[in-house]
Amino acid sequence: MAYIDPETYTSLVNHGLRKRILTKLYRSTRDSPISKQELANSLGLDYHQLVYQLNHHLKDFWTVKEEQKVRGTRMELIEATFPYAVFITIGRDNGIFLVDPLADLYGPVTKVGTRCDQCSKEEAERCMEFAQSRFDSQSLTESEKGVLASNERRMPYRPMELALLAAIKGIPAGERCVIEIPCQTCAFLRRTMRIEGL
Repeated sequence: MAYIDPETYTSLVNHGLRKRILTKLYRSTRDSPISKQELANSLGLDYHQLVYQLNHHLKDFWTVKEEQKVRGTRMELIEATFPYAVFITIGRDNGIFLVDPLADLYGPVTKVGTRCDQCSKEEAERCMEFAQSRFDSQSLTESEKGVLASNERRMPYRPMELALLAAIKGIPAGERCVIEIPCQTCAFLRRTMRIEGL
């Protein structure tokens, strides 16, 4: 969970191509990096169109993992900078806006929800066992509950909702919020792996 600049958020959420690129990049590079040409091909884009978007609008979201020499030229293999990250920004009336490329969620939490919404109650309860070691949902203040309520989040809370609160509290200190939930436990990640055929 990390803070994203409102301007960067707006340039993503209002641009379908950038959202497609980010989601494909995050889902395709979970296990190994990908070349820009492979990414362009998988999206049905012209290579130069993809590189323009990566270099001018999405540069904070990817990094070069390795370089290879191919027929006398240099080929960069890229991957997501923070592969499991959810980026947030704050708006009026405690509104939380997110960019979650792995879950393909872009927009206000009140409209798009969180990746935990895709999980059953039982799946969320299992993940909460890991989240509770970092956050205690029973000790939330009234103002914290108010922030969640203004974003249409109700009890019983799920891990992403607690992470949203922790990320908001960490903004002044420039801290990122990290919840460690083993991949084999996270139902959302297991579904994402099946979708992408990984």
